[in-house]
Order: sequence, then C-alpha cells, then structure tokens
Amino acid sequence: MSVNDTKPFEPSYDTCKAVSDQCPVEATLYGDYFTTGACVFFALSFGVLFLMQIYYTFKSRAWSYAIYLGIGTGFELLGYFCRKLLSDNPWQFMPFVLQLFMLMLAPTFVAAAIAVTFKHMVIHYGTEWSTIRPRWYPWLFVGSDVVCIIIQAAGCAFAAMSSSGDKDNAKMSDISSVLLILGVVFQVVNMAVCGGLMLIYYRRRAKAGASYGYGSIRPSPDILSSKRNFCGHDRVKVFVWAISAAYVAIIVRCIYRIPEMATGWGSDLMKDELTFLIFDGAMILIAVAFITIFHPANFFPQISKRGKEQVKGEDAIPLR
Repeated sequence: MSVNDTKPFEPSYDTCKAVSDQCPVEATLYGDYFTTGACVFFALSFGVLFLMQIYYTFKSRAWSYAIYLGIGTGFELLGYFCRKLLSDNPWQFMPFVLQLFMLMLAPTFVAAAIAVTFKHMVIHYGTEWSTIRPRWYPWLFVGSDVVCIIIQAAGCAFAAMSSSGDKDNAKMSDISSVLLILGVVFQVVNMAVCGGLMLIYYRRRAKAGASYGYGSIRPSPDILSSKRNFCGHDRVKVFVWAISAAYVAIIVRCIYRIPEMATGWGSDLMKDELTFLIFDGAMILIAVAFITIFHPANFFPQISKRGKEQVKGEDAIPLR
C-alpha cells in the first residue's frame, strides 16, 4: 500500500468543489457562509456609485481622478459579487481568489483618486503655502500608492498559491501575510504623510500672514481679494470636507486590516464577517460615496478640462 493511499483526506480548494461531509464549510478560510444580503447590498451600492461616476466622468473630463476612482469602485463591486458567489458555495476557488485581490487592492485606488486632487487644490488656493512644489504631489502621493498596490498584489498572489493544492504551503502563506501587512502599513504611513502635508498647508494658508514654500504660481485674484480661508468657496468647502471624510474612512479600514492579517489566515478576526463589513466594507463604501456624490464635476471643477470654461478668473489647471 502506498503512502498516498494511507494519507488522510484534507479538504482544500483543489480537493473540494462543494460543501459536503468531507468538505465542511468550517474547513474554508473564512469558516462559514458569507451573508448573502450583505454581499448583495454592497455589490449594488458600489454598482450604483460606479454608474454615477461614468456620468460625472464625461461631464468633468477629470480623467485621472475618474480612472483611479473607477478602478477602485469596480474592484469593490467585483469583490462583493464574488463573495455573493461564495455565499452559495464557499469552495469555489476563483471567486475566493478574486474577492481577495479586489477587496485588498480597491481602497488604494480610491486613495490615489483623492491624492490626485491635492495638486489642484494647492494650485487653486496658492502654492506659496505649500512645502513642496505642486508638480511633486501626484508623483509622491500617487506614486507611493502604486508601490502599495504592487506589494499587496504580490501578497495576494502568494495567498492564492498557498490556498491551492493539498500540500504544505505554510511558508508561502507566511510570505503572503508579511507582504500584505507590509503593503497595508506602507499605505497607512503614506496616507498619514500625505494628510500631514495637507494639514500643514491648511494651517499656513489659514494664517495668511506670511509667504511660505514655493511661490511659482500665485493664488487667483478672487482668492486674494476675498481673503477667504482654505475652505472659502461654499462648493469647494463641501468638496474638501468630503475628501477629508473619505480619507479618514480609508485610514480606518487600513488600520483594521493590519491586525486582521497579523493574526494569520483563518484567524478568529478574519472569520468575523460583521467586523469586516463594518471596518472594511462600510468604510470604503462611505469613502466612495462621499467622493462620488460630491464629485469635482460639481464641487471642484477647477481640476477638470472643462474647469477653465466653468471657473473664470481662477487658476484652473486641467487634470491630465
């Protein structure tokens, strides 16, 4: 009798195709069925927001903002659609891998969409209060987001490989955990630095008593004559609060993800669906909703290609 004949059966995504006595749902990574209603709710919500974004994209032609936000929202939609499939049969490998990839990477794209607006916000209100040149904002902020995406994508790839087959993939699983934790921590640090630079800009602009930073582009005459602060224009003020709330929501999600990944695959925290839906699903839904409903097409047209036509007398730079 060969060794393979005496080896006990171990349920895995390779050996199991559906829930059965040999392949109980408890043996899956999440240990239970996903809640169908929650999966449908989040999928529909992100779907509606995605359709709204398509309309606003052609209205504003803010292409960079639209692309990053659209990818992030589309990933969330696809992620929860796959979780809906897993709620019917948790042993489906491809939906499992896709929801892992999509829901891990989506928030970074949403954060990149927000970062795109920083350069144009600084140009609009005056670059003399900025600690760095405006042209460096997208390179530093969005560029670091790309690094986060690469690290997390690699972590998801190792996680997918460690979940397939019936062999011992402990080492690969450990590598995936390290990469995912590193990617999320890097994103938190990146967002904290970006947010810190914008807070410094806000404080300097609010004081308006001295000139700081690089003054290569003067603030618009309308801003100077009205002596308004950073959140002066009513619509722009709403937009600033919207992206600020979205930014905080994404950071909350990232902070939650760190202990979730650190406790290991299949941990109690990872199996806690309600906690995931609150601190990941709801946080990203709030973020996407804020920056979609309060889209720059209506609240900050200065960043779009049509901004020059819509906002006369102000420094509107096309978003490319």
